[in-house]
Amino acid sequence: MIDFNKTRQYTLSIRLSTDGFCFAVHNPEAVGQFAYMPYRIDTHKSLTANLKEAVKSTDMLRYNYKRVNIIVAGTNYTLVPKEYYADTHKQDFYRQNFTQDTTNITLLDNIVADDQAVVIFAIEKTLHSYINERYPKANIYAAVSMLIDYTTEKSYTTTHKHCLAHIQHRQVDLVCCEKAQPRLVNTFKYKDTADALYYLLNCWSILGLNQTEDMLHLIGSPARSVRKMQHDAAQFIQHIHLVRPAEEFHTNELARIDELPFDLQILIACE
Repeated sequence: MIDFNKTRQYTLSIRLSTDGFCFAVHNPEAVGQFAYMPYRIDTHKSLTANLKEAVKSTDMLRYNYKRVNIIVAGTNYTLVPKEYYADTHKQDFYRQNFTQDTTNITLLDNIVADDQAVVIFAIEKTLHSYINERYPKANIYAAVSMLIDYTTEKSYTTTHKHCLAHIQHRQVDLVCCEKAQPRLVNTFKYKDTADALYYLLNCWSILGLNQTEDMLHLIGSPARSVRKMQHDAAQFIQHIHLVRPAEEFHTNELARIDELPFDLQILIACE
């Protein structure tokens, strides 16, 4: 149970997505002190307007916390090797992949893959401004940054290559790593699992991954899409691992909540 009179001991984690928000509070120092809440958004309003309404209507968002983490889920990001990255050229790097006007967005970055790479990602300028106003010390992360770090860690102690397919509603995050180095990171939309599998197998082929030795990790929702992907991919890839957060992060009770997005579970487990 959470004692909201002691929130200065707790961490508040917020995940923002056009599919909906979710909020989690936990005490990194004590087992059993956690709370989780999904939040349905009005898709006709901006993320900023939805977050403002959530803060007004959701008790857990009104308190002051020891730490605030915010995950932004989206497709507008690019990966740059750390050795080539310079903050002064952040926009130049970003515009290599996204040529639209950047007037209404703010570009942020996360260092990932054990300090080997930088994720540059976009957030609505008004949303960033409101976050800074409401949670001035918040740590803001791209959802894909969590997935990169997870897959990088998996590939540390093996000679095999590892690919993580994070399945969401009509969207898949694909992260492939070899010897703790990212080889491919992309997020793409799909119409059905056959469409997603086609893209996955195409990337598998381009990267020269081995059908009988390298590992595919599957996680996400809805569960039926993950199971369908597992069944269909098994015709082409021998080693498929269904990621089970309760086993991966067994010391974290929040990992037992099936609805909690995997990127948020990774972030909380790293606290």
